[in-house]
Amino acid sequence: MSRKKQRMFVVAIALALGLGGVMPSYTSAAVGEIESHVQIGQIVKGTVVENWNNEIIIKSDEGKRYHVGLHTFSEEQIQAMNISIGASVQIEGEILESFADFYDFAYFVKNLPPGVTVDEIKKLEVLYNKAMALEKEELWEESGEIWMKINQITNPHYLANWEPESFDVYISMFEYKFTTDDLLRLEELYNQWISLSKSGEEKESGAKIDQFYEIVNKYYVEPTFDEYIVDVGITISKVDYPVIKKLYEAARQANIDGDEQLEMDKWQAFDFAMRPYYRAAYPMPIFEEQMAYYDFEVTKEDLSKLRKIYKGIINLEQKGKYEQVDSQWESFYSILEPYFALNVSIPLRASQVITRGKTFQG
Repeated sequence: MSRKKQRMFVVAIALALGLGGVMPSYTSAAVGEIESHVQIGQIVKGTVVENWNNEIIIKSDEGKRYHVGLHTFSEEQIQAMNISIGASVQIEGEILESFADFYDFAYFVKNLPPGVTVDEIKKLEVLYNKAMALEKEELWEESGEIWMKINQITNPHYLANWEPESFDVYISMFEYKFTTDDLLRLEELYNQWISLSKSGEEKESGAKIDQFYEIVNKYYVEPTFDEYIVDVGITISKVDYPVIKKLYEAARQANIDGDEQLEMDKWQAFDFAMRPYYRAAYPMPIFEEQMAYYDFEVTKEDLSKLRKIYKGIINLEQKGKYEQVDSQWESFYSILEPYFALNVSIPLRASQVITRGKTFQG
């Protein structure tokens, strides 16, 4: 679900720090207190066309498209469902006004770490609902301020349950041959970062991890042009080779010099020069394959128009007339737009799932 401004979602810190754990009984009880009963007002039978673990897209037997949220189910239940694309399912649940309604306070509480008290949960419920209301009105700055208050309550609990990796495990992610002095300094900075993070000193801990990566980044060496070409598996003609190589090296030098505008210009020129080689290595799908991406049917008249435009796009690509390609894609998708509009997914929060003869209750 896209946002014009990134939400400071509290669970992000848990993901960043690798936190996990089971909620204590009192937190679970609090979930039960605030969790609203899912209305049973809709039964949908259909076929799964997309699967994102706790959210699936199904095409109903009536031809409608539903975006189904499985957020009322536990991770263990979702795993047991073992829903695959193409599977037949029956969903019972509640039609929602928007996709944002999937992420109600009950869902939020499920992701809280151990240690959050009942009193804190009551405060969090007020703040969370206020943040959601502000986001629906696209008041991102105001909602951000509320999320900061939420973080002040939850972050100490995430940090208390954080079990960071050892330095040896963490540093093994980098395939660099660090000097002995740098390795010792990196270990020192890593341990300081952990200590300061656990103490809630965000600014100081941030400075330590920045210093850590300043050392690590010194060891990264951008591939030469020849190494890049080998990596992407592309052969360039003798005529184009020196021209494209010069653009590549000029872009790298502009980066070293800190000239962002020149770097961007050089990379754009590089990409333009490489485009026919990329297209040769990764050809466009045939028209039938392209249309198979869309899970709806178009009229014969529109199909004929789309085929003609698509053939024109391929011809323009082959002739290197890339400046004309974008407008043709716009024409292509302008024909498809009404079909996309008719196939907008309907948000549905599932309370019961039946698949492969098994019934799961949320």
